[in-house]
Amino acid sequence: MGEQKFDGNTTSRLAFIANSPQLLLSIIYLYYNNMFTSMALAYEWNQLGNDRKGLRVTKPRGQQRETYFLQLPLRISIPLNSLSGLLHWLASQMLFVVRLDRRDRNGVLDIRSSVAACGFSSSAFVALVVVLLALSLITTLLGFRSFESHIPFAGSCSWVISAACHPDPNEVGVALGKVKWGSISGRASSCGATGHCSFSSSSVRKPIVGKVYA
Repeated sequence: MGEQKFDGNTTSRLAFIANSPQLLLSIIYLYYNNMFTSMALAYEWNQLGNDRKGLRVTKPRGQQRETYFLQLPLRISIPLNSLSGLLHWLASQMLFVVRLDRRDRNGVLDIRSSVAACGFSSSAFVALVVVLLALSLITTLLGFRSFESHIPFAGSCSWVISAACHPDPNEVGVALGKVKWGSISGRASSCGATGHCSFSSSSVRKPIVGKVYA
């Protein structure tokens, strides 16, 4: 962008242009945060079919666990937020406002001769692209990782989650204890030959392949 006379309007316009990449990087961060949140949700949901754990809630009671401070496990949220901070810093070094003040021979500032423009750093741009590509590569590699399924995948579908939350009516305070998903015996008689799977704080069995469960 060419040099412009320095005034309030010019400053605001140049500041908006110089900081416009920050908005784009914030949108990219939200995109990656959503992907990692989905991965972490699928992993933790699947682990409830293999290990007995307390539910994650905002205000835990009993053996419940508190939700993550940064929405994601620290092993994910700390590197992700660090990379996001690095990207924002590189963007600020890539595009920035430059002001040139002119003074007369007596050292008096001539405000009418002051000019401003947007500066650009090619090295910061290259570093920004490299970090973005590295983040994309890491996300892609993590997306290809698979794990053994211990429970039907639910994502964030409330119907599937609700279907897994119908324990034996005689079992009290299930949500306050450590729960595990599997086949429970309390409702097998009422379902005939059809079994029943649910979260339970009591003992559960691994579902039998080929058997019908309600």
